[in-house]
Amino acid sequence: MVFCPDDRYLMPISNSLPWGAVGYMDNGCTATLIDSRHIVAAAHCFCYDDTGTWQNNLFFYPNFNPNRTNTQSFAIDRAVAGTRVETGGEFQASDWGIGHLAKDVTDFPALPIACISNVPANVNSSGYGRDLSFFGMGQAPPGGSSKMGCNVWWQPALVDPECKVYRIDQDQLFFDCATVGGNSGSPVLYKIGNNYYLAGVIHGPGNPVQWHGWWSIADHQVEPGSSVSVASRGANNLDVFVVGKDGGIYTAAWGPQTDSTWKGWWRISDLEAKPGSSVSVASRGTDWLDIVVAGNDGGIYTASWNPAFEDGWHGWWRIGDITVDPGSPVSAVSRSADKLDVFVTGSDGGIYSAAWEPGFTDGWHGWSRIGDLAADPESYIAAVSRGTDKLDIFVVGPDGKVQANGWETKFPCGWKGWQNVLDTSFKPGSYLGAISRSSDWLDVFAASIDSRVYTAAWNPAFTCEACSDQGPVLDHLNAGPSAKRFQYAPRFANNVALARYVDGSARTEVFVIDSDNDLVVTRSRNGNSIADGFSAFNSLGSITSPRQIAAFIQTNAKPQVVVTSEAGKLYTRAVSKSSDIWDGWTTIDLPAEVTKALDVDAAYDSEGNNQIFVVGDDGNLYTRGRINKEPDSAWKGWEKLTASGSYRKVTALRRADGTEQAFLVDSAGGLAALWQMEAKPSSSWTAPGNFQNPSKSAIIDIDAAWTEDEQTWIFAVDEKGALWVRAMVSKDPSQGWGDWQPWATNLYAPSAKSLQPQPEGIVSLTASRWQEETGGDIVPVVFATDNRGNIYHTTHDRSGGWSAWRSFYH
Repeated sequence: MVFCPDDRYLMPISNSLPWGAVGYMDNGCTATLIDSRHIVAAAHCFCYDDTGTWQNNLFFYPNFNPNRTNTQSFAIDRAVAGTRVETGGEFQASDWGIGHLAKDVTDFPALPIACISNVPANVNSSGYGRDLSFFGMGQAPPGGSSKMGCNVWWQPALVDPECKVYRIDQDQLFFDCATVGGNSGSPVLYKIGNNYYLAGVIHGPGNPVQWHGWWSIADHQVEPGSSVSVASRGANNLDVFVVGKDGGIYTAAWGPQTDSTWKGWWRISDLEAKPGSSVSVASRGTDWLDIVVAGNDGGIYTASWNPAFEDGWHGWWRIGDITVDPGSPVSAVSRSADKLDVFVTGSDGGIYSAAWEPGFTDGWHGWSRIGDLAADPESYIAAVSRGTDKLDIFVVGPDGKVQANGWETKFPCGWKGWQNVLDTSFKPGSYLGAISRSSDWLDVFAASIDSRVYTAAWNPAFTCEACSDQGPVLDHLNAGPSAKRFQYAPRFANNVALARYVDGSARTEVFVIDSDNDLVVTRSRNGNSIADGFSAFNSLGSITSPRQIAAFIQTNAKPQVVVTSEAGKLYTRAVSKSSDIWDGWTTIDLPAEVTKALDVDAAYDSEGNNQIFVVGDDGNLYTRGRINKEPDSAWKGWEKLTASGSYRKVTALRRADGTEQAFLVDSAGGLAALWQMEAKPSSSWTAPGNFQNPSKSAIIDIDAAWTEDEQTWIFAVDEKGALWVRAMVSKDPSQGWGDWQPWATNLYAPSAKSLQPQPEGIVSLTASRWQEETGGDIVPVVFATDNRGNIYHTTHDRSGGWSAWRSFYH
C-alpha cells in the first residue's frame, strides 16, 4: 500500500550508509546488511510460508543497480527464520529472517540495530518494490531470471523519505512507509542524531483499500450463488444479466442514460433458464454482443447480436471439440476490437482458452490449457479486459473470498498471481460478473447469501490511502516486525538449555548459544501459564567461541548456566543469591586429567543439590556437586566416573527413585549408560554399559527427561537427522527399558495442502519440562536445533501426544 502524497525517489547508488547496506535478493525481496556476514529480511524471503520448505541457492546483491560498474553478489548459505510458516495473527511480528553469507562483505557498510520505544516516530525506508504504476515493466533481475518465477522482475529501489511509525503492538511496527511487492524485508530506518539504525523490517504489502463497494443493485431477488453477467456496449455503459428465481433472464443498466444510477430490472423476452445457470456476455465492438454457453451435450456454443441483425440473435455455433460437464460456466471477453477470448474449466479441472478474430479463416483456435492449475469444474471464471491486450480474471475461492488475477502482453510470463478483493465472503463457487467501464476501471458483481446482488470497483488511483493531518487511517497501516524481535535472536543457535526465570518464579527461561555472535542469549515466558508467549531474546553476555550449554535451578530456585568454549574452557554465570541480577561470567576449573571440556550437562542429586557432568578431551566422564544446599556454596572436587573411554557427549538426570543416571555418546556414535547404586550423593556408580544404538547411523546427540509419570525417557538424533525415543517401562528403574522407537513429528504448517514437512538437518536435542505450574502435572518439552542454526520445540500432551514442531524464534 502506498500512502499519499507519494514522494518516493530512486535509491542512490552508494557504498555508504544507509543505502549501501540495502540490497536485492534474487528471489525478489529486499534485505539489509547487519554485519559483514549477515543480512536481515522477511522470513518468507527465506522460506515458503505455506509449507515451511527452505528457498535455496539465494544470492544477495548490496545496493544493486544495473548501472553499477562493480556489482557484487554473495551466496546465502543458510538462514534462521522467525517462523517458517504462516502462523496466524502474530505472523507479521515473526516475519523476519537472518541470512548468513558465504563470504565477508568488505565494500559495503552494515547497518546497526536500534529499537523504537516511543511513537509516533519519524522513519524512512527503501526497497526493491515492483511498482508498475511508478516504473512500468522493469527488467529481468541479476542472472536473467528470478528464483520465484519470471513474474518477479527487477525494478530500481525506491526510498520513502518521510513516513511514520504510529503504533507498536506485540513487537509489531505499524507504519505508513510505502509497501508493494518486493518491499518484503525492506528496512524501517530510524535516525538518531546523524546516524541511521535498523528499527524493523517490512512484512510485505498491506491490504490496500483499492475496491469501493459493495452496493446492492436495486432489490431484485436471485438464487444465492447465481451467475451474474455484465457487458459494456460503450464508454461508461454497463449492462448486467442474471437469471431470476422464476427462470426469466433479466437485465439492469447503468450509465449516462440512467443518470449514473442503476435502473432495472427488466425481463429479456420470455426465455427461461434454470436458475443459477450461466450465460456469458462479451462486447467486441460498439453495440456488439456475443454470448457463450455450455450446452447439455457438453459442447461450448456461441451466438452474436448487432443492431444490423434485423432478425435478432445469430447462432448457435460450436467452438472446437472440447467437451465439458453440461452446464459448466463459460466466460468470454474481448481484449481488442473484433477479438474474443473464451475461458472454461474442463472436466479435468484444467483451465482452457479459445480465441477468435476475423483473420482466423478456419474459425475458432483452441482449446489450450493455461498452466497446470486444477480447479473445481463447477467454479466460474469471470474474465474482463480493462484495456487493449489486458485481461483480468476473478473467481470465488474455497474460503468464499473473491480472488483476482491479471494478464498483459508485457508480463514476461503472463499471469501475475492471485490477490484477494477485500474481505467480503460469498458462497464458494459463486458466479461473478466483471466489466471495465473505461480504461483501467474494473467493476465486479456477485450474488450474496442474503439474495442481493453486490458490486465492487477498482482503479489504480485507489492505491493511495487517504491522508489527513492525523496521518493515515490506523486500521490500514502497513506492518512488520520490530528490530526487538531479531536484535539478539541467535544467528546460529548451537545448543539450548532450560531453567527457571531470573527471580525464581515458576516461569521458563531458555538459554541459547549463538555461535555466530559468540553470545549466550536468553528469553523467558511472559506469564505463569504455558499458554503465554515468550519475550524477545536478550544477551547474557559474550564468551569466546561458546559451544555447549547446560542450565540448572539453584536451591533458591534461581537459574545458573554452565558453558563450554571451543578452547575447552568451562564458564558459568548465576543469578545473585541476594538479588535478581546476574553475576558476571567466571570459569570453573577442569579435572586434573583434562585440558578441554567437550560437553557439559547438569542434574540434581538425591538431596536436590546441583550436580554438573563434563566429558573431557581424554574421553572420560567427570562429575562434581555443591558442598551444601547454599546456592553459592563451593563445588566439591571432580569425581571420575569412567575408567577409560572415547566419549564425547553426555546427558544426565535424577531418576524417580532419587538415583542419578548418565548417558554417553562415544566417538563412533555408540551409546552407553551408567547410574548410581544408591539414592545418596556419596553413592558409587556402575561402570558404563551398552545402551543399544537405535540406528545404523552414528548418534550425534542425546538428552534425557521425565515423562508425565516420572519415567525416564531419552531422545536421540543420528547423523542423518533421524530422531529416536526410548522410555523406561515404569518409574521404577529396576523394571528396565522399552525398545527404541522412531520419533517423527511434523513441522507446524497449517497451510500446507499435502506436504507436511519435518524439520530437516536436526543436530542437537534438549529434553526438559516447562517450569510453569500445571496442577502438579509434568509437561515435557523437547528443543531441537538444525544445521542452519534454527531452534524448534515440541510439547507433549497425555492425550494428544507430541505437538508439531514450532520455531522458537516465533
